[in-house]
Formats: sequence, C-alpha cells, structure tokens
Amino acid sequence: MNRCELSELSDTEYDVIVVGAGINGAGVAQQLVAAGYRVLIIDKGDFAGGATSKSSRILHCGLRYLAPGKSIWDFVFHPSKFFLACQNARKAMIARSDISLSMKELVRPFPFYFPIYKDGPYLSWQIDSAFKLLNLLGPHDNSLEYQRFSGKNLQKVAFKKWFRDSEQLQSVSVFKDYQFISAERLVVDTIRDAEKLGATVRNYTLMHQPKQLDDGWKVTLKDVLTAKEVNVKTKFILNVTGPWGNCVNQTMKPSIPDKVIGLKGAHIVVKLPEEFSECGIMIINRANEPMYFLPWHEMHYIGLNRTPYDGELDEVKATKDETEWLLGEVNYAFPELNLKRTDIMYSYAGIQPVTFDESDPQGSREVVVHDLESDGIPNVLMLTGGPIWNYRHIAKKMLKAVSKRCVPKLRKQSPSSCSSEVTQLLRNSQARSVDMKISENIIKKIILEEQPIYLADILLRRTGLGWGADQGKSATSEVATLMAELKGWDEQRKEKEIQSFQQHIKEMHQVQ
Repeated sequence: MNRCELSELSDTEYDVIVVGAGINGAGVAQQLVAAGYRVLIIDKGDFAGGATSKSSRILHCGLRYLAPGKSIWDFVFHPSKFFLACQNARKAMIARSDISLSMKELVRPFPFYFPIYKDGPYLSWQIDSAFKLLNLLGPHDNSLEYQRFSGKNLQKVAFKKWFRDSEQLQSVSVFKDYQFISAERLVVDTIRDAEKLGATVRNYTLMHQPKQLDDGWKVTLKDVLTAKEVNVKTKFILNVTGPWGNCVNQTMKPSIPDKVIGLKGAHIVVKLPEEFSECGIMIINRANEPMYFLPWHEMHYIGLNRTPYDGELDEVKATKDETEWLLGEVNYAFPELNLKRTDIMYSYAGIQPVTFDESDPQGSREVVVHDLESDGIPNVLMLTGGPIWNYRHIAKKMLKAVSKRCVPKLRKQSPSSCSSEVTQLLRNSQARSVDMKISENIIKKIILEEQPIYLADILLRRTGLGWGADQGKSATSEVATLMAELKGWDEQRKEKEIQSFQQHIKEMHQVQ
C-alpha cells in the first residue's frame, strides 16, 4: 500500500469517503471500489487499530442467536423473535463457511466445549435441537461436527475433572468452530485489495471541518503526523467508525441524536493446565451470559463482560473490578484451578459498537445502515452494529444503499476473497516456529508495502507479535532496527519508538 503525500490529494473529487478503517470500513471500501466508485478510505489511527483488534476474535456458528433468553417460551409466544434469530444464525453459518474456506491462512478451527448442567439454563435436548437447526440453516460444505458426551463418555473430555459440581454435570456438547488468527491481518489484506482495485488508502488521517455542498461535501483532511491539511470533495461520506460514530456525526451536526452505544468487553489471558490445550470452552456465567475460554499461543484468553461504556474511547483498558470479576467466574466454573491475579499474563479490553436502542441500555445487535438525511445531514450513511464475521454481508448492504443514490462511473472489478502474499508468508513462518519468530524478509516486506508508521503498527497489527506470551518484547529491538534502516530513523528516533511501544503495551495490557 502506498501512503501518498497528503498534498497529492488536494482538491481531488471522490464518489465516497469511507471514514474508519476497521474491518467493516475495509470491507465497504473494497466492495465500493470494485463496483466502480472513486473511493478514499481514511482512519485517524492505524488500520484495525480500534474495535477490530480488541474483539474476542471468534468466527462463530451463530449458536448464541438461538438462545431464547429467559425461556424457550419466549420464542413460542414471539415467533418474530424466532424468525430473526434464525436469520442471524443463517448469516453466521454462511460467513463461517465462506471465510474459513476462502481465507484459510487467517482462521483456524478448534473444538468448542459447552457443559450442560442439571441446574443450568439449557437442557440437553435444547442444545441438540439448536445444532440440528444450525445444520439446516447453513451450508453443508463445512460441518459443525457436533457431538455430545454423557455418562461414561464424559471421560473423553480431557479436562472433565476440572468442571464444577460433577453431580450436576449432565453432559458436554462439543462442536467445531473457528477463531481469527489475526483479525488485524484480515483488515490489512482487505485494504490492500481495495487499493489494488483503485481506492486511495491512508492511515493516520483525520477528517474534520466537513462543509455541506449542493451535491455532496467538502472536507478537510489532516495528516495526524505532520498536521498538514488539504481539502477534498466527495458525494458521499460513510461513517464506519464503530464506537466513534457519534463523535464523527457531531462534526457535521452537533445536535444529532446518538446512533451507537459502546459495550466494553474485558479479557484476561492466562496459562491453563495441559488438559485444556487447544480447546475452547463456552460456559453460561452467573450473569446468564455466554463466556468464552479461547486457545491462544499456548495460552487462553477469557472473556467477556459486556457493560455500557461512555469513557475515553482511545484509552480503554481492563479495570481491576473487571479482571477480578472474570477471575471469579473462571474459578466458579473450574474451582480447582484457583486462579489468582498473579496468574494473569496480561489483560485487554475493547469497545463493541451496537445500535442505540432507547428500550435497552445494552443496545441492539441489529446491523443498521442509517441514512442521516432524516437527521439533517444529507449524503451521509452510518453503520451501527456489525461483528467481524459479518463484514462481507455488511459491505454489500452498504454498497446497495450507496447505489440507490449514486451511479458508479468506473469499470466494475472483482474483489479478492483470498489472503495476501504477506499473510500467507506470515502463517507459513509462524507454523514452523512455536516462539512466533518471523523472518527479516517478511518484516521488510511489511515495512515497504503496508504503511506502518510506528513500531506498534507492525508488532500489534501486521504480525500479531504483540499478542504473544512475551507481548512482542523479544522482537522489539530487531523490528525497530529494520524500521530504522528502511525509514531512515536515527538512533534517537529508534530508541524513542522502542520506549513508546513498551509504554503502549504496558498501558494496554497491564493487569490493574
């Protein structure tokens, strides 16, 4: 990706400016440029630097959508809820199949275990029925491989002895699901393809001072690094900034009502006993919410708790209360683990953007494309909701909304559904190295091709080294040396970058 000089964009006219380069912004830009639109995608930070990189990273089958709530009768007496649940589950199953088969370097399968207790909210027949329905709703090219162990067969569950209250443990369901090895790489690959198709791509670029025109908008782009500014024109603005969505809207109209709320999700990362190796676990916690234990580089990350968040969006971290609550739920589910705060290797937290709903303080999971003309902001669309796994469907939904108002003038092309060469090289390299060492040639390719500005851009969002057990510490000096060589940093700048990354990791991952 070529990060062009900002001056090169002066007075350029676009059909669409996509604001926000997380997974949904990347997917939207890719679909729009492939459809023949002149597209600029920008982000005030790095690609995938927000909600995408702080998620639970699950490419899930949609089981949670089939949970009826307090009672199965909720679906019986409200068939519209059941119909919507089936729709969402079907979308999840389609996405699971699509992404896992087309982008194998970015996802990996794992067995997901779900314990069923006599005193729990769900009975065995309900779980069996849910998986039968999922199989009916989804494609048949990637089986869930569902089975349920009970009685003597419970001994086949390697970590069975660790579960709470063996008297109440009725059975354990297991199925195949997937996790994103790197959600950040998915974003970078999608943006790479968008640029290849003709989009202008720029990170660390802020949109401000938007001014309404008769046929669109005039906006000022500001380079966050240099403070330089230029003006460009566009017919449409797409606000795909996730939790920052209300703030972006307010730059165009300060009085506009909120469209999105943020739910904070905290995670802890721990090393579990060998019996848990490479196994995922889903439990229903004491707040009657799903909680996940997901394998990660010989560790497990565990989360999440969903709580409304209205604090500083750029400084989100897991609090002491949140990590203690997670520890309490882990030790309730597996008492013999007896995890303590000293067992937490690091923690992290992110903000899930959900659609504002006056009747629900936790918002709605519904994916909504808002046409802000009714709010007095014409030619602006905003996305709320939108999990990672659904990004392709969301991109097509936003393309459809744009196409109703604006006709593309450039030739149509086909977007790629495959991983980039860099991602393939990364996965091959990491598959051969348990300590996540990456070759110098791959790092150089990333520096030259993928617009990294800071050390954190490479260690966290291009390679994932910052998410490993040592949080990228062993690779920091080597990567900084390569960046200095290729970017012309002097020794002072190099040392500053190392210190900045170390401080960034400490603030983001520190156990409170």
